[in-house]
Amino acid sequence: MVELLARYKNSGFEAVAEGVMEFFDRRPDLHRRGQAFGDDQFSNLTEPAKVSTDISLVAIDRSDPEAFALAEVIIRGVTAALSRYLLERPLFKECSPKQSLFVNPIFNIQRYGPGEGFKRWHCDWTISNELTEPTHRVLAWILYCNDIDSAGTEFHWQEHYESAEKGKLIIFPSGLSHIHRGRVNHQCTKTIATGWINAGNQNEYISRLGSAQD
Repeated sequence: MVELLARYKNSGFEAVAEGVMEFFDRRPDLHRRGQAFGDDQFSNLTEPAKVSTDISLVAIDRSDPEAFALAEVIIRGVTAALSRYLLERPLFKECSPKQSLFVNPIFNIQRYGPGEGFKRWHCDWTISNELTEPTHRVLAWILYCNDIDSAGTEFHWQEHYESAEKGKLIIFPSGLSHIHRGRVNHQCTKTIATGWINAGNQNEYISRLGSAQD
């Protein structure tokens, strides 16, 4: 049986992970309080669903050359992994609108300090009107950027725990079949890069994105 959660780890992803860590440390000017996309679904909680410090990257925004360069490298790496994922699971592409998937150029670097995390069960699909077009999301991805014991990702229905290992990229369905949450470490700090893979044509998406910002 083909597993729908896939993992990829190599020296290239390890180098990217190191670059993410260095960039995050070097650019506190880009830090912001982490937010959960589709925060309205957690509005009845007494504490935030997600506690983190984030940097948002846009791989088509050249206004910050350093951020753009890192974003482009990350997107290229995830795109290569997506090609392999779809080669092993061709029905994902065949059954998607326009038979096309692309790595969304808007994504986040997230740092979780001791005791922080995305503590609530959630999935990466919502019906909100965010620029990332969450209704078009088919898959999600996470790149773990450092080795942290007991600070990976728990998948509810699969009863599966994915450990946080430097340079490991995972790809998994973004919908309700793969509800997940971060496992919290109360002693150490975890850093990840994470984003989405959408159905449709990338050029058309970028065109819509440009129109929305005009």
